Amino acid sequence: MFIKKYVSDFYFNEILSKYELNYLKSLKEDNFLKIYRLFLENKFYFIEDIILKYLEIFDNDYEEVKSRLNILKESLGSNYQYVIGRDMRYLNYLTTEE
Repeated sequence: MFIKKYVSDFYFNEILSKYELNYLKSLKEDNFLKIYRLFLENKFYFIEDIILKYLEIFDNDYEEVKSRLNILKESLGSNYQYVIGRDMRYLNYLTTEE
């Protein structure tokens, strides 16, 4: 399972206990990697936490996630990573279809 390459053993075990195995197998690594890199490029320091709590983000369309992340940047300001890190509920915006 490719997710193991992107998280520590602890987080991987937590992911296995939280998500259905069929769902984990259905994830596409190329899309996952694009969104993972998007978080890296935007200097998110808690990507493993995002994967654990909001794995659905990595299953969404990359361009949609990127667009919504840009909206969050604009609305939260220059320290948006810190704001999101303190209240990860902001990430719901990246998973919600409107």
